[in-house]
Amino acid sequence: MFLEQIDITGFRGISRLSVRLGQTTALIGENAWGKSSLLRALWSLMGHDALPYQFVAEDFYRAACDGANEQELTICLTFREHRPGISQHSHRLNRLSAVWTHHHLDMFHRIHYIAKARLHADGVTSEHYFEDAHGTRVLGDNSDELVRLLSSMNPVLRLRDSRSISGLSGPTTDTDEFVEDISDLLQDCTPERQQHITEGVHAAEYLLDRYFMNVPHRTKRSQRDIINQPGVLHGLTDWHDLLRNMDNDTMQQMLSRIGHALLAAHSGRELESEARPIYILEDPESRLHPTMMSIAWGLIQQLPGQKILTTNSGDLLATLPLGQIRRLVRINNTTRSYLMDENRFSADDLRKITFHVRINRPMSLFARCWLLVEGETELWLLSELALLCGYHLPGEGVRIIEYAQCGYSPLIKLANDLGINWHMLADGDEAGVRYIHGARRLLTEEHQRSERSGGGLTLLPNRDIEHFLYAHGFEDVYRREAALRDMRNLPVNKIIDRAVSRRSKPGMALAVIEEAMQRGADSVPVLLQKMFDRVVDLARQQA
Repeated sequence: MFLEQIDITGFRGISRLSVRLGQTTALIGENAWGKSSLLRALWSLMGHDALPYQFVAEDFYRAACDGANEQELTICLTFREHRPGISQHSHRLNRLSAVWTHHHLDMFHRIHYIAKARLHADGVTSEHYFEDAHGTRVLGDNSDELVRLLSSMNPVLRLRDSRSISGLSGPTTDTDEFVEDISDLLQDCTPERQQHITEGVHAAEYLLDRYFMNVPHRTKRSQRDIINQPGVLHGLTDWHDLLRNMDNDTMQQMLSRIGHALLAAHSGRELESEARPIYILEDPESRLHPTMMSIAWGLIQQLPGQKILTTNSGDLLATLPLGQIRRLVRINNTTRSYLMDENRFSADDLRKITFHVRINRPMSLFARCWLLVEGETELWLLSELALLCGYHLPGEGVRIIEYAQCGYSPLIKLANDLGINWHMLADGDEAGVRYIHGARRLLTEEHQRSERSGGGLTLLPNRDIEHFLYAHGFEDVYRREAALRDMRNLPVNKIIDRAVSRRSKPGMALAVIEEAMQRGADSVPVLLQKMFDRVVDLARQQA
């Protein structure tokens, strides 16, 4: 079984939140949006020896109304079997038969574990129980025992940087047979470093050997798998072979640190031999070079069990399927969880998204708003003109993304799924009009309300950005850069083409920026000023 969903009301930094989980789930979102509180809730209920957990006053929602006589919090963990009906035929899973409940819509059995607390004048009272599919409490006198059993079958292990943990010591059982000739691999290390790395590798093999034997074997990857999860380290067939044959100092150090982290997370708890751990990893990239992070995450992915991580690393996100990402957004004291519906995207859509966003612009997934533009000219131009108008777009959470090569449809569908606001700028030619009409069909209900006031789409009144700038105050720049002796009878197209051929389109954008900076904010075309206002407003809705 695995943890399918977490529902939280009134716990620490979360007023209300519901998150669906997979085998690997990456939580992204800004500070104070509930990521740490969510992980704290899971750790409190399933990561302690002293279970069931007894809540304290600090666990209640921090933004609760002042003067309230009582407060309540509720956490619901929903576990689901991997295959319909397996819980009824597996001796191990059937130990929880009293609380497995059948869901007729998809035929899976689930467990709904509820933890509830009330804060009142006399202190905090906590209760733990189970519910059926209809939300009715499952009666019984052994709820606490079942909570402990559930925790032992799905223990939460919190992996932290080993350098932040003191007093670590390696396991003392059967370690003599581990990692033969490891001393030969560590000849160049100081004695202290040799001991630390050796203990870490011993810890890794001890725990992997005892609890985590079911390492997945190498499997073939389809084209869709390669597109959706590029560059991932996969297919380690035997941890013991890896441990004994590694001759790379970097790999040794990384495995040592993972071993120490596993040992610290284990904390001496007695785990079942078939336990399916839930690993919590908070910002694993924070103290690792990107190269080290790639190796570490590749190794961690091989561990059987669920992984729930928070990250601010675009490079790490690029190695995960988009369907594993949950973007948390706080709106009006409610935290929403957004996820991508991979079924709505073709393999070609995923390929375009992977190349144009995940590989080349991975930090765009952390943005509050996307400003979609046709090409490179707008990319150079708009950030600087917005800055001239008093808006620092990256600081507002706005990312500019070109859609001419990728196509607007996969980008907009992805933004809608992940709850990223967006605004499109299009040229006024026939192709630009088609872009605007197509994008309008992809507007969400919220975007439609904004678009009726001009908030979602901007169509230039001229055929392209060059003709727009020429007609809105920068004619002299194009004439100067064209460097023609007599332009009195030349059509506008010839002047612009000549200037672009001499300087290139991005070069002309830079020339316009230089001129605008000398003239001041009033020189920025009014249409662009209004667009910046709308885009920043969309971003600030998620601030």
